[in-house]
Amino acid sequence: MTLLTRLVRNGAADADEITGHGVIAVNRFSLVAFVLTCCFGVLFYLLTGELKVWIATFTEAGALIVVLALNKARKYVAASFSFIITVNASLIYFSGILAAIIEVHLAFLLLFGASLLFFREDKYRVASIIITAITVGICEYNYSYPFITPLLNSEGEQQLLRWGARPGIILLDALVIWYYKKNNEALVKSLTKRTEELEAANTSKNFFIRVTNHELKGPLNAIHEISQTLLLHDEVEEHPVLKPLAEDLYAASNTAMQEVSNVLDMSQIEAGKINNIENTPFNIRLLLTNLCKVHQYSANRKQVYIVTEFHEQLPAQVVSDKAKLTKVIRNLLVNAVKFTANKSKVILRAYVKDAQLHISVKDQGKGIPPDRLRTIFEAFETEQNSLMEGSGLGLYITRHFVALLGGHITVHSSPKDGTTFTIQLPLRTAREEALQGGVATAADTAFYRGKRILICEDNLMSQQYLARFLERNGCTIFVAENGEAGMAIAEREPLDLAIVDSHMPVMSGRDTITHIRQHPQLRQLPVIVLSGDAYKGEDEELLMAGANEYLLKPVDFKTLGEVMRKYLTSPIAGFFPPPAQAI
Repeated sequence: MTLLTRLVRNGAADADEITGHGVIAVNRFSLVAFVLTCCFGVLFYLLTGELKVWIATFTEAGALIVVLALNKARKYVAASFSFIITVNASLIYFSGILAAIIEVHLAFLLLFGASLLFFREDKYRVASIIITAITVGICEYNYSYPFITPLLNSEGEQQLLRWGARPGIILLDALVIWYYKKNNEALVKSLTKRTEELEAANTSKNFFIRVTNHELKGPLNAIHEISQTLLLHDEVEEHPVLKPLAEDLYAASNTAMQEVSNVLDMSQIEAGKINNIENTPFNIRLLLTNLCKVHQYSANRKQVYIVTEFHEQLPAQVVSDKAKLTKVIRNLLVNAVKFTANKSKVILRAYVKDAQLHISVKDQGKGIPPDRLRTIFEAFETEQNSLMEGSGLGLYITRHFVALLGGHITVHSSPKDGTTFTIQLPLRTAREEALQGGVATAADTAFYRGKRILICEDNLMSQQYLARFLERNGCTIFVAENGEAGMAIAEREPLDLAIVDSHMPVMSGRDTITHIRQHPQLRQLPVIVLSGDAYKGEDEELLMAGANEYLLKPVDFKTLGEVMRKYLTSPIAGFFPPPAQAI
């Protein structure tokens, strides 16, 4: 390491990275100023022969050496102020004795820039700038009312001094500008690197969430199906001990699935992948009623009753994105049940006002503090109570989905009346006849009987309970752990419908659908795809491959029944025989 390098890095090795850069800058400026001071002082002394010029020159040079010594002693702030004060004092003196010869205003760029460059704390920066401002005032005052006796030089000497000093001052100004440019480039490089790291981390996080979500949804889906199966058993319905346990299991599994779904939705929103709207006509009253029934199991744990109020002007059918509206209402109901008082009510109202569809969910809890109302729709904002805690994502996702649906959400809360969330959406109605004939009641299961159903599902527990549900309703079930095994069954057994998981080993759900649609004897076979993912484009991809329906896990048996009914009772419903065997 050369002597110059050691002087420049003097004291920086003991400091952190950011402070070290500042120390190096102070050292570099001090060394440049030292060289310029010596050169300019010698020139000025040779021209004037004045001893006071010699003394002033080497006093400044000595003060600049002190700056290096202070940095070596790790007195970084003192070193920076020593440089600022030394240069300011030098400007006052030399501007006085040289009068208008030296363009001292050029040096003030150096001092203002150095104040921001050397110091990290604002209080030190302000102090340094104040010192520089005082210097400006003194120099201007001395110019108008001289109190420092100027040296009189010939015209030639004045020109020589001016052109001798100007490059030095400009060099220091250029050094300030160069440092700022260097720092900005380093900052941009650091930000670019940090951005790339964050993007990589975000990609890894989303991948982890997707994989974890898929792995969690398998067992959670099975638990949810088990709870539904238990609730459908007559023995459980009549048993005073098993029924509440089955209801609690259903409520807990539903809550767990909701939280997993919210985490997945959050990652998709952050990635900008949930921006598409799929408007379809549906029965709004039936949707809201079914959602309230599902969450009534959770409400039973607090002895809370969920009430629905539908105004007369509410149309039977509306057109909107059913899946997103379902998630909105689910989140609001979960929130209301969570925070309402024990042995109280949650009221869901649906009505039309000003050509807008209004849906409100009101609880009878203690209300939300006014200071929290401004932040409740932000991510990870949550209130905790003694019964359960949430991830703080529900209301954030709700607001995002409501905005996608073209509406907005408001909240009103008071300690006496509880909290009411109201969503307002554009009202688009559908003809009633467009939706008739597609809804099955709990008692109407005749369409299942005798139907031959293929289930392609690699999760054995989900496979088992889905098969048990369908067999209980009179279906003949064929099961396969992957698409290849499923195709082998379809080629030898007559079928009415196939239920295919989207993620399977050996042959994926998409490839299985493609093979079915390319098979001359199976191309008309109805196919329902079940998926544990909700990623943008997957539903479109599978429907384009030939699936008739796309349903998200966990499978709600009632929803599945409604979809199956549509295909098992259609005019073309019936066996799709296996291909004829060659003789």
